[in-house]
Amino acid sequence: MYTPRWLADHPGPHHTLGDPSMPAHSRRHHFAAGNRHNAWDLLRAISAPTLVIHGTEDLLNPTANAPLLADRILGARLHLICEARHAYFEEFRTHASPLVLDFLTTAPHQP
Repeated sequence: MYTPRWLADHPGPHHTLGDPSMPAHSRRHHFAAGNRHNAWDLLRAISAPTLVIHGTEDLLNPTANAPLLADRILGARLHLICEARHAYFEEFRTHASPLVLDFLTTAPHQP
């Protein structure tokens, strides 16, 4: 989820994987659903402005998937964050948040 360098400076606790009070059976179901999720055939139907952000060092989802995803969604914007892992939104917040805010303020709105 995080780079070793960041974890050394931020020992946690980290709640990236959800609410720590979530029952074990709920957490198992959540992970199982995520592992079996396949929306590939539905991606072409997305008509909303879309931003795909991905870390170049993500160990959970291969970085090579990001351009595949962005290419599958018409007009999607892709941004890779160098050296970021899966929890880029927290560790690289100072880089990721402006990307999202810019996207939200400049993406064309649909009626």
